Amino acid sequence: MAREQFGDFVKAVVDVGRSLMAVGGELHADEEAALLEHGACQADLWGINIYPDQAGPDRIEFDSMINVRPAHGNRTRAVDDPAVRQLIADTVDRLSVLEQHVVWSARDSGGLMQASPGHAGLAAGGWSRLSLAEQLGNVGSEVGRLRRWRGRDEGLAERAFHRALELLDLTLADPRWRGRLKEIARARELLCDAALGGGQYDTTLEDMDRYFLQFAVAARRCR
Repeated sequence: MAREQFGDFVKAVVDVGRSLMAVGGELHADEEAALLEHGACQADLWGINIYPDQAGPDRIEFDSMINVRPAHGNRTRAVDDPAVRQLIADTVDRLSVLEQHVVWSARDSGGLMQASPGHAGLAAGGWSRLSLAEQLGNVGSEVGRLRRWRGRDEGLAERAFHRALELLDLTLADPRWRGRLKEIARARELLCDAALGGGQYDTTLEDMDRYFLQFAVAARRCR
C-alpha cells in the first residue's frame, strides 16, 4: 500500500481506545473522519505514518496535523505523552501488518476513497475544501518529515520536500487566497532556501517547521 501512495510510507490513524486503525488516506483527516463515523472518540485518535521498509523506532513516525490539540495539552504534531506513543505502537503491532481490525482502507473497493499516487486526489479538488490554515498545516507535516530524514535517508527527505512543494503549489493555485499570494510564495521560497542549506536567506528547516506549525495549531484550536 505504501508504494501505491507516497512510495515510502502509509498514513494511518490509530484508535487507541478500541485497538482499531484506518489506513491509506491522502490526509490523516480522512482517516480520522472514517473512524469517527464508526463511533470513535476523538480523544483516542492519533495520526501516524508507517514506513514498512524501516525497522525498530523508525517504522512508526508520530507526526500528524490531527495530533495538534491545544485544548488537551498536545500542542505539536507529535504525540507528546510517552504512554500514548507506546499504546499506539502496541496497537499497530497487534494489527499484524495492517491486515486485522482495519476499519477503513483506501484500497478497499467499498471504502470511502481509492488510493491514488501522491496527492492526486487533492489536486483533483480535495485541497480546495480545506481552509488556508489546514492547507499550510499539512505542508508542515511534510516539512517535519523532511527534517526527520535529512542526513539519515536523503531519498525519503527529498520526496518529503517534493510533496511539500506540491502542496504549496496547490495552495498558490487556490483562487480563494489571491490576497495572500505574496506570503504563500515567500514561504515557498524560504522553504526552498532552507532545504538547500539556507545560503540565500539563512533560513533553517527548524524555522520553517515552526512557521507551519502555527497554522496547524490554528486549524485544530478547538479540538
